[in-house]
Amino acid sequence: MLKRLFDPAAMYAHRLETSLNEARMAAFEHENAAEHHTALARMYRQRIARLEAELAPATAGIPSRLILDPAGPIPRVTPLKKPREPHQRMPAYLPQGAGG
Repeated sequence: MLKRLFDPAAMYAHRLETSLNEARMAAFEHENAAEHHTALARMYRQRIARLEAELAPATAGIPSRLILDPAGPIPRVTPLKKPREPHQRMPAYLPQGAGG
């Protein structure tokens, strides 16, 4: 039994198997990363085309919806959270006396 555990050929075969599994996992991870980067590159190419299409009328002298009318209303940005009353207390995370 000890010969099987300490046999140099068995140890080397085990080390080779471990290295092979690590190489397979690394290849799998890199293939996934390559797919992700390809999808990102495609998305950015589409974004560039969309932005160039929106900018084309503005550079050709045609009024664009991107250029705001100075006499028009100013766009407002509203917060997503509901406003709190100025003196409203924050709720406690635990009820009083419920600590452990």
